[in-house]
Amino acid sequence: MTTKREPFKIVELAGKKFRIGRFDALTGSYIAFTVMTKMLPMIAELMGGKSETPDVNALAAGMMSSRASMSKADFLSLQKDCLSVCHEMQMAGTVEAPVAVMMESGAWGVADLEFDVSTVMALTVHALFFNVSSFFEGNALKGMMEGLKDQSLFSVKE
Repeated sequence: MTTKREPFKIVELAGKKFRIGRFDALTGSYIAFTVMTKMLPMIAELMGGKSETPDVNALAAGMMSSRASMSKADFLSLQKDCLSVCHEMQMAGTVEAPVAVMMESGAWGVADLEFDVSTVMALTVHALFFNVSSFFEGNALKGMMEGLKDQSLFSVKE
């Protein structure tokens, strides 16, 4: 069952407007798995057992000061995936156009972000929550697990 979800959201950070897009299904699956295995314990620690959705800015600050259990390579990979769906909205003549924050090559598409740690971290957190939060809403994860509980990796049903 597929539900209609917004294809992007607009956020303002440091006086600039950014468009946060969606991950493709493979990237989204990888990131949801990473969140479950590596980041969920860290997020739970930051939230202190609260069940409400955390403030994105507070979570970003907490992530930066947390005892994260991710290697630098894992974190950079996750961050590049998150930034790959972020675009700064810039004027091109009389038209507002999206400019990729991070290029496929890994180079910065928006040069002044290269040394802007707070904006880059906030974009990473916005992209992460925009893309994977619905995976953890309601009974989505529970429903997926229920559907898999009677499955065997090697069984074939006709």
